[in-house]
Amino acid sequence: MSKLQRLWFGGSAAEKHHEFFGKILFMGGVKPRADDYWENEQYVIELQKPITVLITAGLDGPDAAQITFYKQCTADLDQLFQKCWPIFEPDFQMWTKKKFSGKWQDDFELISLEIPLNGDADNPWSVCYFVEATNHYFSACFENNIAAYNLIDG
Repeated sequence: MSKLQRLWFGGSAAEKHHEFFGKILFMGGVKPRADDYWENEQYVIELQKPITVLITAGLDGPDAAQITFYKQCTADLDQLFQKCWPIFEPDFQMWTKKKFSGKWQDDFELISLEIPLNGDADNPWSVCYFVEATNHYFSACFENNIAAYNLIDG
């Protein structure tokens, strides 16, 4: 596989070290596409496990605005969840048959954060949580910085 990566990407462009994110892996093809992204794992102090970070960017990798976006999202995990809750609430109540406690950590485990192109929250992005009580993943998909829909197990 590494021979193919060198042929397609000219060296080790499929994996590189980023000054902020550390080791990042490129998940795109030979020709640039709008859905190319980098993948990474990050430890957030308040969480027990690392989260997957998906960064929508071309071969150049994440930019300064994307670092800022990541820092803003992870600086206040309660606020991040509050942005997701309006679209999670109906599915949560339907699947669990219980009322939400008000403390997201009781029922939701943050799994991943997708950082939008250029760190611009008006571009599509998402946040994914695992909900143990339902044994499903809830992904808040954002459009124009508003949680537009919940993608379950998507």
